[in-house]
Amino acid sequence: MRTPGPFSRDNGAMTTATTIHPPALVRRGSWIYCPLLGAAAGFLLRVVAAWVAGLPWAPFQGVFALAASGADPWGMLVAIALGALIGLGFAGLLAQERLTVTVGPEQVVLATGRNAHEIPAGEVDAVFTERGHLVLLDGSGAELARRKSGLDRLALRDAFREHGYAWRESDPYAGRYELWTEETPKLSLRANTLMAERDRALRRRDHKEAALLRTQLAELGIVLRDGHKKQHWRKVD
Repeated sequence: MRTPGPFSRDNGAMTTATTIHPPALVRRGSWIYCPLLGAAAGFLLRVVAAWVAGLPWAPFQGVFALAASGADPWGMLVAIALGALIGLGFAGLLAQERLTVTVGPEQVVLATGRNAHEIPAGEVDAVFTERGHLVLLDGSGAELARRKSGLDRLALRDAFREHGYAWRESDPYAGRYELWTEETPKLSLRANTLMAERDRALRRRDHKEAALLRTQLAELGIVLRDGHKKQHWRKVD
């Protein structure tokens, strides 16, 4: 969804910034579907809880015994209500992770939940999307931002072009990446150590740790691209 944003000044003239929101179905649907799914899960848990609690070999028998406690219909109603509340909590978490992008002639604002990352327009040299991520690069090829977006790519392209940014159809440095192998001689000992740690994080699917290590490598001038559980790297200019 693309909407006009707040006004900003460009060479003495007032220009409207453009804001790209997640699709309305995604933004509003999660507040409906997540509680419904949670309520359905609570109903099913209540139905099978007494049976599972009676199995001597079943794990978490205490949890199932608690879920089976209380006489119906109140016990069932409580289970459904708790499931719906848990689903509502998940909907809130999803809302905090959605990206909204505001593009203006003076800056780009990447907002998730209550956090906003402002990037001055003069620092942005290239913008493109890659595997569901929005990527902004500076003049040296370093990443100013890489965010999982889920936003409409054409809407993003039109917004950035409209405000004079260099939109690219693909990564302009795509041909410069090299496959990382252990103890790559082109990288420092510190960089190889961080790459090895990140490789282990990717294998155990620890995305938070992998993102932190990506940031540390970026401070060393190393830009990464992941593919098929392999890391590819390049150095900034």
